Amino acid sequence: MNVSLEEISTWNKDDVIYVDTRGEIAYNHGHIDRAVALEKVTDVEDKLPLDVTKKYVVYCTYGKNSKPIVDELRNLGYDAYNLEGGFRSWLLAYATGYDEDELLRYDRQIILPQIGSEGQKKLKNAKVLIVGAGGLGSPVALYLAGAGIGKIGIMDADNVSMTNLQRQIAFNETMLDENKAEATKKVLEKLNSKIRVQAYKEFLTPDNAERIISDYDFVIDGVDNFETKFLINDTCVLLKKPFCHAGILRFEGQVMTYVPDKSSCYRCIFEEIPDKGSIPNCSEAGVIGAMAGTIGSIQALEAIKYFTGAGELLTNRMFVFDALSMNTRIAKLPSKNPNCRVCGEHADIINIKENREEYLIEGCSVK
Repeated sequence: MNVSLEEISTWNKDDVIYVDTRGEIAYNHGHIDRAVALEKVTDVEDKLPLDVTKKYVVYCTYGKNSKPIVDELRNLGYDAYNLEGGFRSWLLAYATGYDEDELLRYDRQIILPQIGSEGQKKLKNAKVLIVGAGGLGSPVALYLAGAGIGKIGIMDADNVSMTNLQRQIAFNETMLDENKAEATKKVLEKLNSKIRVQAYKEFLTPDNAERIISDYDFVIDGVDNFETKFLINDTCVLLKKPFCHAGILRFEGQVMTYVPDKSSCYRCIFEEIPDKGSIPNCSEAGVIGAMAGTIGSIQALEAIKYFTGAGELLTNRMFVFDALSMNTRIAKLPSKNPNCRVCGEHADIINIKENREEYLIEGCSVK
């Protein structure tokens, strides 16, 4: 027997017992107030003692899988009803902090037990800075905007060029010669009017790094020069800001995430900035566009996982992908390098501006 929320609202609320059948993980990520978790009817004696004066409203995610449980409970003497539309209908009607458009927009991730309504609120309150609006920054920005990150900062002083269109999916031919940060901002605002987007039409430098990064909760490294990668790392370590590093070249990519006081940083692994020209960049060696999309999407996932607590982050690990062979591996990294110059026992990089010579900054160029 089905029942709607509208009909339930006419009942005495003290006579209603909600029964959540979605499983422990989903229940822990959000449920109707005071609902009893009952995954199997065999647990009914322990978890749901019979009270003939009560009405038992049973729900799953969409109102389909809970129907058989309602039938079994009724056979056992419970005055049980199946909630039309399930937990999703309750979210649409009663979840606080969202309007109906937002709940519909994020429906497919709110119903994930690893996200739930509470996880979505964390995304809404999150602030992410994307340094570099190129091959990596484009997919990151689009997916984070789609996921509902509350504030996204986009930092890039370059303009859109024809060579960018092969992989920088936020842009199109009508945007040629526009600043990348501004162009990305326009795209994200059209994708999701519920979020805030800040464009920084400048490169990351020792003079602005601490000021800008300090305003954000998580940083995405979307650049292709080592000077800026080390600047992002060192600034985030000193400010205790988590960030996700990625690198791509030809058909290969890598990703790792840094969380303050919990994992090794980028400099722990790579230690020093390579000599200029010793390692080619994408403009010199080439890159396949889909590789940028694949690795950028993983960076977006790392940010979402960081805020919601879902799954395991790539901390003290590096994801390595070879697209030609489709081989992937997770390289284990040391928990921390005691000789690291920024987070080690005898660190000598303690002030970004005073150590500006470390970065040899000529600008954050994302080709």
